[in-house]
Amino acid sequence: MTGGLSYQLWRLSEAGEPVVMLGRQHGAEEEAAFERLIQLGILLHRGREASWAVCDDCDCGADERAIVWDGDVATAKCAGDRRRDERLRADDVRSFNVVLSAFMEGVAESMGLGRPDQIAPGLWSLGMLADGRIIVAAPTRIGIRQPGLVGAIRLAHKEGTVILVGPELPTLMRGNLAEQNIHHVQPIHALLPPVGDIPLALDVARLPDGRAGRHSLVLTVETRTVLIGGKAATLPPRPFQLLHILARQHRRGKPIVSRHALLDEIFTPSTAEGAVRDLVSETRRQLKRAFGDAAEVEQLITTHTTTGYAINLPPLTVAVVE
Repeated sequence: MTGGLSYQLWRLSEAGEPVVMLGRQHGAEEEAAFERLIQLGILLHRGREASWAVCDDCDCGADERAIVWDGDVATAKCAGDRRRDERLRADDVRSFNVVLSAFMEGVAESMGLGRPDQIAPGLWSLGMLADGRIIVAAPTRIGIRQPGLVGAIRLAHKEGTVILVGPELPTLMRGNLAEQNIHHVQPIHALLPPVGDIPLALDVARLPDGRAGRHSLVLTVETRTVLIGGKAATLPPRPFQLLHILARQHRRGKPIVSRHALLDEIFTPSTAEGAVRDLVSETRRQLKRAFGDAAEVEQLITTHTTTGYAINLPPLTVAVVE
């Protein structure tokens, strides 16, 4: 499954039930993942389609064309001219209901959170991350805008930082939620790149944390800017790339990045592994030049002898502005 197919599920869910996905709304490279969604009960077959859009330039006056089935072959019949009959591909005429409860189950289980709880109509508690953040999802517009939303969330989770995943909200509403430690994010801004056969998981690194202005390390990707202790500096491309990778994994709760992973992501396949060690040393020099030799700077990147490198900061103290 690609991020495109995962995003389709969220996008189609916004309008509310019944949520319908057409077979043609996925690419050929996504066929295996699409079939996996069917196996998991996230997609359920609907009945055969009985009608199709009229010809683009037809003047027959019909609102639609009837679909005639011959076994598994479907043809859209033109009422005015049989020469305009159109043989339809299987994916054009097969459609599926998206089962929201199964979809939310798939998201939670993909993130290792276990089975979600439905805490109100259209509102699911997916579980708690290792860093203490609580993930709540409202895939439909009616679910995320329902009266008593905050009360329903706080009845299930009396305290703690809540990340609310769902359709776009007005700025004022988002601000009011944030004041109650409920931080909204749209699915498109939190999808995980494709990994495995069904990557429905949200990217923990991209979820808000409710700690704006209180991070020890902030990276701004577009300008390659690093902010430490209120002081900002721009790093060269590769040192910044290294720091960005370490920061991303830190936010995902898996801070140690192996040398092999860094080699694969930053360098070409023929590059010697020593290049990673050299880049780490160069990044430390760049940080010292920009921010001085205070302990928090000197010890920012730690070496794990047998595993790799990590940012040496507590959870939820690193931010990445994409």
